[in-house]
Amino acid sequence: MTNPRIALIQPDSPYLSFPLSFPSLGLLYLSSHLKKHAYLTDFYDLTGGVSLPEDLKADIFGFSLQITQFKELLKNLPELRRNNPNSLFVAGGPFPTHSPEECLGAGFDIAVSGEGEVPFLEIVNNFPNVEKGIHSSEKFVEPNEIPDWEAINPLRYKYQLDGKRCINIMTKRGNCPYKCTFCAKQETGKSPPRFRTLDNILEEIKFLREKYGFESIAIYDDEIFINKKRDKEIFKKLYELRMPYRCMTRADLANREDLKSLKETGCGEVCVGVETADPYIHKEVIKKGTTVEQNTEFVKNCKDLGLRVKAYLIIGLPSESRESVEKTRNWLRETKPDNFDMSIFTPYPGSDIYKNKGEYDIDWDEAHLRRVWFSGEAQYGDCAVRTSSLSSHDILNLKRETEEEFKRGEGGSTNYWGPIK
Repeated sequence: MTNPRIALIQPDSPYLSFPLSFPSLGLLYLSSHLKKHAYLTDFYDLTGGVSLPEDLKADIFGFSLQITQFKELLKNLPELRRNNPNSLFVAGGPFPTHSPEECLGAGFDIAVSGEGEVPFLEIVNNFPNVEKGIHSSEKFVEPNEIPDWEAINPLRYKYQLDGKRCINIMTKRGNCPYKCTFCAKQETGKSPPRFRTLDNILEEIKFLREKYGFESIAIYDDEIFINKKRDKEIFKKLYELRMPYRCMTRADLANREDLKSLKETGCGEVCVGVETADPYIHKEVIKKGTTVEQNTEFVKNCKDLGLRVKAYLIIGLPSESRESVEKTRNWLRETKPDNFDMSIFTPYPGSDIYKNKGEYDIDWDEAHLRRVWFSGEAQYGDCAVRTSSLSSHDILNLKRETEEEFKRGEGGSTNYWGPIK
């Protein structure tokens, strides 16, 4: 038969305050990989409230799913099924990786666990003689494929860095090598770290600037400075291209000289995962491998160098108490990062805390937790967890009080969605 018609669908993220900040890269990488192997795709980016065309037809439908997008996507599935009774419906991404059986039970024919390019290509190659169920692969694509940016309109996305239109890229592929107990990424696939070449990264950046006019870059790697020599070469080239950037890292990966190199090459903001300033929770509970003192020194170095710094915090971790929250507040008072995010802890499938609840000072009602999963409200308005010291209501109130005291986002005038210069 002729090549199957493939429809790739990126679900909306209505739970976000600004869904049109950055495009999701997973399906764009998949589309690029399929085109490399001579398969065309129809791409539907529903972010920001876009609707699917009526009576959409395809032989294979591919979806990329975060857990917070699952229920939203299921609204489209029955009608697509009715209009395409003989088609294959394939779910991939973080949620199918952790919960493939739930995806199959909800009406998908195939759930792809782990990186999707190789399994999805095998599905397409063998269509229509494809076994339904869970698909995964121990083979992984080389890291130098570039997302299929022309499959979407990147200019719909409105993120900016210091007034310059900004877009996200990744400079490497593969699992984060760290084992934080709160993180679901430990099991998002067994893919080894693979680093893109400098020339390949620059090719993508120049394309985004020349075709769409992007003037700054958000590096979406979980952490920079795992490979310091390589990363500093990237930042030097960005400076030569006059492309400011923002990035994320860990406090134990960047000393003062490393942070100075960021400032000197045009880094507009560096983000660091602090989570908590309670030493016991930091070391014994989440097992991040950094220390509160390292986080303090990191922020101090950034401020001394004039490098804008944003801290990511979590409230409601196992063993959380009023005393531990006050330690985090005191840390904010002392260090004064330019900006911070404080999210409510939500245990997701794949994390050690979710899998081994009984080993931690934390509890939740599964039905309530699932509502939070699928609504995405953990960031803004709901809490499913409690500890021996704090109720869910307590955690919500403490989060609100903290944000009111420190006026989140105003310290560094980090107006991500302001006007483009």
